[in-house]
Amino acid sequence: MTRYAIGDIHGGAKTFRALLDSISLRHDDRLYLLGDYVDRGSDSKGVLDIILQLMESGYDVRPILGNHDDLFLDAISGGEFKSSLSYLEYWGLHTLGSFGVNYVSGVPQKYRSLLESMPTIRVEEDYVFVHAGLDMEADDPINQTSPHDMLWVEPETVDADKLGGRSLVVGHRVKSLAEIHSYLASSYIRIDNGAFSNVQPDYGNLVALNLDTKDLIVQPWLDGDSED
Repeated sequence: MTRYAIGDIHGGAKTFRALLDSISLRHDDRLYLLGDYVDRGSDSKGVLDIILQLMESGYDVRPILGNHDDLFLDAISGGEFKSSLSYLEYWGLHTLGSFGVNYVSGVPQKYRSLLESMPTIRVEEDYVFVHAGLDMEADDPINQTSPHDMLWVEPETVDADKLGGRSLVVGHRVKSLAEIHSYLASSYIRIDNGAFSNVQPDYGNLVALNLDTKDLIVQPWLDGDSED
């Protein structure tokens, strides 16, 4: 079994598929997805379809929620009115277009159910996975960080002792490839390279991390222009 983590996909279905092909994912592998499946790229629906297909085909896929996914879920679930309107105006209408609909009510229930099933944190023996970060000022960051902070707030540093000796793996904040490589020897690993930005070679790639060897698999963006 090989374990992988993939950072923010942001509507890049072609890019996501190409990266999965590059790592030759097997049924006995384990795949952690760090959130932000929707917005910016042209095919948010396609990204969620790939995740559903992998799960339905028996792959061990362990996604967590990202802040963009939470905003999208809030909009399609009839959440807080003003924030939903703001989200729809800035990103949501573009994302709805990938579903071929103009209204949140047109998004099929299976996508809402998928997002609702995703936790904001996954804790394994040697790693903790969240989208943005943990409250490292807390005595017990794993259990005392709010879901909101897990989705939005990244710490300056990580104290592995407070995580039971585990390393924290996050996406959320775009980092250059050089920065991502520099994090691999630390307890604070950040793997969002801003795939949607398509500004290569330092940025604009979707990155997978082999959690067992600390190797990076880097896939350039294939999904055209994005909606920032």
